[in-house]
Order: sequence, then structure tokens, then C-alpha cells
Amino acid sequence: MATQNKTWRQRLSLKTWPMRIALVLMAGGAYAGYRTLNPPAPPEPPPSGAAALADITQTVQAAGVLQPRVKVDVGAQVSGQVQKIHVQLGQQVKKGELLVSLDPELARSEVAQAEAAVAQQAALIEARQAELKLTRAEVERQRRLLKGEATAATEAERAEVELTKLEADLRGQTASLKRLQAELDKRRLSLGHTSITAPMDGTVVNLPVQEGQTVIAIQITPVMVTLANMDEITVRTRVPEADIGSVKVGQKARFVTLSGEAQRFEGTVRVIQPVPERAGNAVFYNVLFEVPNKERKLLSDMTVQVNIETGSAKQVLAIPVVALGARDDEGRFAVQVLEAPAKDGKDAKKTPQHKERKIRTGLQDGGRVQVLDGLKVGEKVLLAPPPPESAASAAASAAAKS
Repeated sequence: MATQNKTWRQRLSLKTWPMRIALVLMAGGAYAGYRTLNPPAPPEPPPSGAAALADITQTVQAAGVLQPRVKVDVGAQVSGQVQKIHVQLGQQVKKGELLVSLDPELARSEVAQAEAAVAQQAALIEARQAELKLTRAEVERQRRLLKGEATAATEAERAEVELTKLEADLRGQTASLKRLQAELDKRRLSLGHTSITAPMDGTVVNLPVQEGQTVIAIQITPVMVTLANMDEITVRTRVPEADIGSVKVGQKARFVTLSGEAQRFEGTVRVIQPVPERAGNAVFYNVLFEVPNKERKLLSDMTVQVNIETGSAKQVLAIPVVALGARDDEGRFAVQVLEAPAKDGKDAKKTPQHKERKIRTGLQDGGRVQVLDGLKVGEKVLLAPPPPESAASAAASAAAKS
């Protein structure tokens, strides 16, 4: 029975085989006809950009901190207790205006002591001058007596010695008076220092002391008030080591505030500090420039993003920066230039071919880069050139096929 079933299935398979072949042929023909009537779309061309004339402004971007151009710490030159603070934070002051008063009693007592010492020394000098006058008269008398042989020579010599001693003593007492007078002047100056005044016009930006506080001005001068001239602001810009080579004194620098008005400020690079700052392994150089601040919209220690214009060119040949490939030892960049399609249009449906070319670049603005040589106006380049590895392997494959 099993043998009969097997034989029957074999006969059925032989009978349906031509039908199966016919169905496959029909399906293939239908697909071929569909493709003939509906050909596949040509491959998408790779993203490319054209070499064209453009204006390029190259800038270096760096973070900056705002600081007053002139900032002075006003300290106490004498010790004492803070008696009165005459200013407040943010107050505008003029040169010579009273800022802080220290208790003057100790300084006054020292002045009185110095005045008494000067007066005492002056009285002593007057006494010495009177003695000197009498001694000089005695010397003259002894000289007259000696001429008339009415006195001994020793008496005349004793009078001469006494006169010399008094003259020397008077000179010493006069020097002591000058010293005491200088000490008095110093005490009076210290008394004046108990009234601390503004050394310049400015804004009070720091008040580190309070009324009643005792300050000691022996080794370190204690800061009482910090004044700043806010009419002009210095921007301290930290430029990375990789970009500092293109920054020069005299270049334009600008920034926009982060406030709602987003006001734009512009200045000129004044100095590049030669000593760098380090943050870990990174090296930065401080670039300074000033901007006006008459309206007081800029405050100390604000942070801003600074753009320093390091070069510009008008209507020069440029391509997108993303078209640049690897850079060789001579400083030239590789770009993939798209070849123009055949004039007869036979290769219109094929993927555009590209060829590597070396170009020399100039300025760049972040989006476009200047081409100094290697390209012509209108030529197209790939915007995403293949990496060096894939390009090398493709060249090797092409060489193998040939």
C-alpha cells in the first residue's frame, strides 16, 4: 500500500512540474515588465558644495571677564578703631572726599607729647645759648687780660675750652630739636591719616570693615575701601594656546552682553600678557582690551564671550569647511572634487565620480574657508570626504581591478 502511494505522488509531481516552471517564468516576465515601465530612481548624488566668491571674517572666540580699568584699595596707614564710615557700597565719590574716620584720640595724645618734647628741647637750647653768650664774654675778657698779662694763660685756655664745649653741645641740642620736630610732623601726619579720603574719583565697590572694628596697621596695610573707575571697563580674555598666534595688538574685539538688550560692545586689543595661565594641562594667554561704560551697564566680574577679529577678506574663493579632508606635512588639505558629467548624458544615471586634489587654504569663519589655490570658481567638492583609510583602500581596490 505504501509503495502505491509513493508511486502516485511521483506521477503527480511529474505532471505539475511544467506548471511550476510556467508560473516562475510568468512572474519573472511580469517583474521585468514592471521594471521596464517603472525604472528605479537614479542614485542620490552625494552632498556637495560649490567653490564660490564670498566675504570671510576670521575670528577667535574666547571667554572674557570684565574688570574696572582702574581699581584702588584704600588702606589705613595708622592703627585705630573705625569711628565712622561715610560712604556706602555703589556710591560715587570724588577725589578728596571723606571715606572713613578712625578714632583720633590716641593720635592726638601722641601729637601733644611730641609738641611738649619740642618745646622742652627749645627751652634747653635757649638756656645753652645764654650760657654760650656768657662764655664768649668770658673768653673775650680773658683774652684782654692775657694781653695785659693780668691773668694766667691757663685761665684763658680754660675759658676757650669751655666755649668749644658749649658750642658743640648747642649743635647737638639743635640736632635733637630737628629730630623732635620731625617726630612731631610725623605724629601730625598720623593724626591726619585718621581721616581716610578718596585718592581718585570712583565707585565704592568694596567695604570690608565695619564701624567699631579695630584695625592694626603694623605689618600689613588693612583695606578700608575699594574704589573703581567704572567709566571704562577692561575685558580680560583667556585665549587658548592654539589660537594666540593669530591674535595681534590693534585687532578689533567685540562681545554681546547676556542681558535682554544684548547690547554690543567693541574695543581694540591693547596688550597680550606674555606669561600664560594654566588650567590643568590647558594653557591660556590673557588678552586685554577696553570698552566705554558711561551708562554703567557693565559690572565688575561679568563673564562674556569675546570675538577677536584676526583677519578678513572680501570676495575671495571659498568652500565649506566640512569639505576639508586630511592635512599633509606641507599644510595642504585634501578635497574630493566632483567630476563633471559626460556631455552626451550617458552617465547621467551613474553616481558622480570624484577625484582627490590638494588645496592651500587661508582665512576661515567657521562655516567657509578661503581657497588660495587648487580650485576654480564653480567646481564642486564633497561635503563629507571619505576618511584617509577608506580612500586608500578604494585606490588599492581600483589598482587591483586594473
